[in-house]
Amino acid sequence: MIALTIVQLIAVAMAGLALLVGVWMMVIARRPWRRGDEKAPAPRVRLLGLSYILVFGSAMVQVVLQPRGEPALALGALMVMGGVIVIAVVALEGRAKRRADPSATVLDRLDRIRTRTRTG
Repeated sequence: MIALTIVQLIAVAMAGLALLVGVWMMVIARRPWRRGDEKAPAPRVRLLGLSYILVFGSAMVQVVLQPRGEPALALGALMVMGGVIVIAVVALEGRAKRRADPSATVLDRLDRIRTRTRTG
């Protein structure tokens, strides 16, 4: 019983820290190496902050309240939505990187991959 309570306290503390990071990402997050270029966080950083809040906020509520039935299902849906946001951001980031290099056609990328695997 005491070990479970300690684990729950640690989980709530870590989820709380992740919530603070999520809020920071949505409101303040700027790249320090770009001094005055950015006035606000990039949209993908805000989306990642939102996903942190959804996933870890739901986890925090589940650990503390331990809901059953419909409320637990709703919290699980919020966690899944946060995960989908992360997947979408990663996919969009990869797409943006591919489009940034116009010479990188599919065949060029395949050739680079093949030469890396041959030398490695």
